[in-house]
Formats: sequence, structure tokens, C-alpha cells
Amino acid sequence: MKRTSRTIAKSRSQPAARPDRAERGEYKAPCPHFPNCFGCPFIQVPYPEQLSRKHEIVRGALAEYASLAHLEVPPVAPSPERLGYRARVKLVVRRNRGEVAAGLYVPQSHHVVDISSCPVHPPPVNQAVYYLKKKIIELGLAPYDERDDSGDLRYLDLRYSFARRELSVTLVTRHDFLPQGGLLAKALHHRFPFVTGVIQNVNQQRGNVIWGDKYRTLGGRDSLMERIGDLKLVFPAGVFSQANPFAARKLYEHVRALADLKGVETALDLYCGVGPVALYLAPAARQVWAVDDSELSITTAKQNARRNGRGNCRFIAGDVAKTLEGWRQNLPAIDLIVLNPPRKGVQAEAMAALAAIGAPRLIYVSCEPTSLARDLDKFAQQGYRVARIQPFDMFPQTDQVESVALIEKS
Repeated sequence: MKRTSRTIAKSRSQPAARPDRAERGEYKAPCPHFPNCFGCPFIQVPYPEQLSRKHEIVRGALAEYASLAHLEVPPVAPSPERLGYRARVKLVVRRNRGEVAAGLYVPQSHHVVDISSCPVHPPPVNQAVYYLKKKIIELGLAPYDERDDSGDLRYLDLRYSFARRELSVTLVTRHDFLPQGGLLAKALHHRFPFVTGVIQNVNQQRGNVIWGDKYRTLGGRDSLMERIGDLKLVFPAGVFSQANPFAARKLYEHVRALADLKGVETALDLYCGVGPVALYLAPAARQVWAVDDSELSITTAKQNARRNGRGNCRFIAGDVAKTLEGWRQNLPAIDLIVLNPPRKGVQAEAMAALAAIGAPRLIYVSCEPTSLARDLDKFAQQGYRVARIQPFDMFPQTDQVESVALIEKS
């Protein structure tokens, strides 16, 4: 599921605790930050039990709706990698007792717990973060504190390419002027040749929202390339990307299998990001239309389509609901709609526009079981039925679970 730019979560929902091997002293969490870090609430749980708990999270969300009572939830598809998988890392920067902490907020507080040796991060990410913490102090960069609007450096955003073994670093700052930026970029690249780009994002708002609108390249390239399946995808700073490319490949392949296209269908990919789903579907479709509200994502998606030789994809920048409403009279018959909305799910206007199109089949990709179940119930009220659902473990060690649902017209 696509995640919009938002505040780094200060709290996470967790299912009721129950005895496990960790509580009996038979399993040790593979993390130096446990139990102080709140980012991986399942890291003390053996992996098969993690999958079982996530299965119950999805099943419990669906059970709230009578229209979904017929659904059987299969076992959660495991991630090919359980540690070191996270290709996208966003960390709060905060001064802590004379040092720099790079990590996550403690729930319901302004305190930041350092996670610079996180086991779900690739080793190059941890190496760069550890170095950055020292270099920030050396160069006199002041970490930001939203309580009194002091300091400058707010967040670190690191994107790692497993295919190329390259790292891109984005510094989110409170102010436009960053005199130490060029020095930091040079120092990073000199220390780690795999750091291929350092970018500044300027967020001049108070509070703890992550992103601003302005980007500046401080050194190297402003984008990174990753391979997912047979696709080569470029991700510039500021666009959404799946944090786990190994599990993302399994999910995209599942979406393609559910689509079961024969070469004559027209498909619609909503909330498309930089285009991975559309590009996965394109070889078996007559035409794929794709929509996202991020102009940068759409520009990148067009580039990715050309890079991968997918000439039958058309990418449009715009609000999903407004775009669908404007297209309704001009679009050809739509055989399939794939939607991958933000965590909050499909908003009312977009739901109404989807109902008006009346496609015979939809595939819904979601990372939030509660909003997914709510929306599936709404589709049931529009004359659809959920044919099947498959959960995926996109985030091992956490309580997060991704799901893909096939929806068919009754």
C-alpha cells in the first residue's frame, strides 16, 4: 500500500499480548535496542508466531463486517528477508545529552530513542547513520526541536538500492540555508563511496510533519535505481517506494496473477506512485491508465515506463476522485481497476467515482487492515463481493501487515 508523507508515528496498535517463547526465555530478540525501541514490537517473537499474529490482525479486522464473514484468510505470505530488508529508512534527529540521536519518537512523547544499529536496516544504512551522528556534531549542525522551534536538522531519509548497493541520503531541514551541506555531502561520499547522492529537503513548518516542498541536491545524484523482478525503477527523493523490495516483488507478482490479463483488456491503476503495478500489468494488457496526485511520481513513472519499454501505459497527475469524474464519459470500458491508496483508505469522493465506473473486477492493495475492511464492506454495498484475500509480510518484526484483495462484481 502506498504511504503518504506524514508524521513518523508516535504510537502503533498492538494485539493483546500472549505468552511466547521470548517470555519463557527461549528466544532472544536480535536487536541491541530492544526493549527500548518501539519500531519493531514483534522482534522478540519467533517468526512463525509473527505471521500467525498478523493473520489474526487481518482476520479480526474483516470479522467486524457481516459482508466479509464468508472470507477465508490464508496464511500470511512470509518475507524473503526478515532482517536487513528495509530499503527506505526515515529517522528523527534530536540532540540527546550532548550526542545526536537518530531514531523514532517514544509513543506519546517528544523523546527520541536512538536506533542507529537497527537490525532491519541494511548494514550500509547503519554505517552511514553512525557516521552522520558524529559528523553532525563536528560540523555544528543543530538538530531541530519542535517544542521551541530551535535547531535545523529535522530528519534523515535514507534510500538503499539492493540491486546496485548504493545509498541516497536526504537531510530534512527547518531552514533553507545550510552552509554545512556541501561539506557533509563530500565527507559522506569520501567515507562511503556507495553514497551516490545527498539531497536537502526544506520544511519550514513548525511541528513534526516530515516533508517540505523544496529539494536541493547537495552532492551526487538526486535519485536511486532499484530492480524489482524484471523492472528497473528509479526513485528520486520525495517519492513513495515500498520499504521491502523483496516482499514487494512477491506482492506485485500476485497482483499480476490475480489480474489474469489476456492482452485485450484496459486496466486502471490508481494511486500508482512511480508505476510498478502498472508496469507489471502492461505486457499482458491492451492499455494501462494510471493516476497519482504527485506530479513528481507521475514524471518518474513516465521515465520508468520508457526505461522498461512499456509503451502502452499512460500516466496522469491529479486527484483520483476528480480525475475519474472527469474521465467517466471519455474513458473506454475498464476491465480491471487496481487501487493502492494511502493508509487511511479510499475517500468518499473516490469511492463514489469508482462505483460510477462499475468495473467488473478490482484489486485492492492495502497496508492497513482496518481501513481495508471498511472499504471492502463499502464495495459490498455497491454490488461487489470479495473473491479472495492474501496477506503479505512487508514489514517483518513489526505489527504491520499488507493485504491484496480481489473484488468482483456480483
